[in-house]
Amino acid sequence: MNKYLKRILPLLVTILLAGFLFQRGIKWNDLQAVLHQARWGWLLLALFWQASSYGAVTWLNEILLQRYGARVPFQKQYMIQLAMAFIEAAVPTASISGAVLRVRLLKSHGVSPDVATATTMAEMTLVSVSVVLLALPVAGLAMLNGALGLRVLNRWLFTLLAAAVLTTLTIKQWNTPRFAHIRAQWLQAVAHLWDNQIRPRGLKQFGAWTSQRLLRRFRYLEAEFVALLHDRPYAILLSLLARSGFEALGLMMCFYALGQSLPIVTLILIYTLTIAINTLGAIPGGVGLAEVSLTALYAQFGISTETALAVALAYRLTDYWLPRVAGGLAWLWLERGYPRQIPETAS
Repeated sequence: MNKYLKRILPLLVTILLAGFLFQRGIKWNDLQAVLHQARWGWLLLALFWQASSYGAVTWLNEILLQRYGARVPFQKQYMIQLAMAFIEAAVPTASISGAVLRVRLLKSHGVSPDVATATTMAEMTLVSVSVVLLALPVAGLAMLNGALGLRVLNRWLFTLLAAAVLTTLTIKQWNTPRFAHIRAQWLQAVAHLWDNQIRPRGLKQFGAWTSQRLLRRFRYLEAEFVALLHDRPYAILLSLLARSGFEALGLMMCFYALGQSLPIVTLILIYTLTIAINTLGAIPGGVGLAEVSLTALYAQFGISTETALAVALAYRLTDYWLPRVAGGLAWLWLERGYPRQIPETAS
């Protein structure tokens, strides 16, 4: 049942959002005029900035691996990042993931599975946190300036601020005796659920993974993550800022291509909300759902629905589709030494 819900729900949401856009009255003649007047040369710059953002993430991984003395050529790490993006979008239900692919491809450079897994988890966590932290000051500034008035979009901002407050309180209370007791109770409940409900139903996949083994692995990865942050914090921060900056510039080029020039605060706010929408959808990459959702989002900032749709399509082309095509080619290139080997599920 859950399998079908994951596929049907995004389609239903897409249909509802599409209905909302049609209610706003998309005029196809106006859309053709918008596309005809667009300056598509800006999209080349958008692609350049997107390629640079992948370079920033590659640098981040290089920084994380240096703690373990691993030396992987930058070009290969860059191709692995593209291939990971393609794999996670193209075959999300197969017994393979971008993380598994990275573990296997880095093995030839002396990187152990534990190190590859720890650095991959650290990268994903840091990137996610950096997007949220970037959104908070911009959201607060937008509300103080009344840039969004009383629109429904303010609910997004208050949600972000509430999440930030909750996260800050959790971090501050993490090591207190009371919070440690609460954590122990939660872990005990999760372990009981795993051993009595989940593991018995998947003995073939999880038979060797008892709750105690999972907890030991979790504590190990948690300790490694903290150690990575303490090792080179400023270099990590700079790489994250570079990644967000390059992606925001890529989005800005898409607006410029359609003749739109937005204030920098509004643009960064749109960027953070765009990243959140890009993660939606059980369909690979949120196909359809993302395009329609982004159109509805951009239309809230005073531009026509036709222009908003064109910007959304341009952004998805430069940020999602073309990088995934490049990722597929990179994957084929990296797999040339493994013509018949199918990646196995990592432990």
